[in-house]
Amino acid sequence: FRSRTVESGGPYRVVEWETGARWMMMRRPFSAFTRKYIRYPVMREEDLDALELPDPENPERYARIEEDVRYFTERGYFTTCGINGFFSGVWYFLCPFELWLKSLVSNRPFAERLIAKIGEFNLKAAENCLETGVHSIGWVDDLGYNKGTFISPKVYEEIVYPWHRKAIELAHRHGAFVNMHSHGNINAIMPLLVEARLDVINPVGPSDNMDLKTLKKNYGDSITFQGGISKFIGEMDKEKLREHIMDRIAVGSPGGGYILSSEGGIPVTMSHENFRYYMECNRKYRRSSLERCL
Repeated sequence: FRSRTVESGGPYRVVEWETGARWMMMRRPFSAFTRKYIRYPVMREEDLDALELPDPENPERYARIEEDVRYFTERGYFTTCGINGFFSGVWYFLCPFELWLKSLVSNRPFAERLIAKIGEFNLKAAENCLETGVHSIGWVDDLGYNKGTFISPKVYEEIVYPWHRKAIELAHRHGAFVNMHSHGNINAIMPLLVEARLDVINPVGPSDNMDLKTLKKNYGDSITFQGGISKFIGEMDKEKLREHIMDRIAVGSPGGGYILSSEGGIPVTMSHENFRYYMECNRKYRRSSLERCL
């Protein structure tokens, strides 16, 4: 979905999405942006009946993508398009998180209508993106926290998984890959994601109890893992940084199917000097690992 700024001042701005959802985006000193959800279009069942989403078939929405894909492909880059999440898309753009979770437990028909509203838009948008020749699609669907998933694996399998599977199958029919982002301890649903033939899962967070070594052992022949780097690298000295990077590569790279990256981006607590050292170590040890594989 597209957004527009409707209010701004000092360290904050308010953006409104095409669904009518509003977020307040705030930047604090020495901190990344944080967001606060301040308005939703769906607060009760009848609101969903009146909600009209933009037309995902409007060619104007995709006018520049084909040109961009061609430009970067000719220069040797791998291209990707992002669509809305299926699980998180509901509470980002339609209704409060609490209402979404409650409906999944106590009002299944309403929950199914909510995810269908997002899901049908997503699939049409994905197909339009894929027809441009993009190499992959991806979406953000944070499904859990460090102790487990927000919803039971059974509810995930019955409500969310069918949409994930449809999107993956759609991409594969176009010869493209799928990369799904999900923070949280999602070990319980990994077998389903592998069964659906998801190509890449990220960010494989150590702080979320997603153990790269165990995941590689159990699923390394079937899925690529992107991530594994701790979000606490800003608190590491150079020696700990080097050791951490070497360990992640040693665990993740054997047999392929591993993309080195962080579970939390580059933290604001990281000094410029340590950031430069971090990047140097990344390049050095990734390259040496690749040479050993070849």
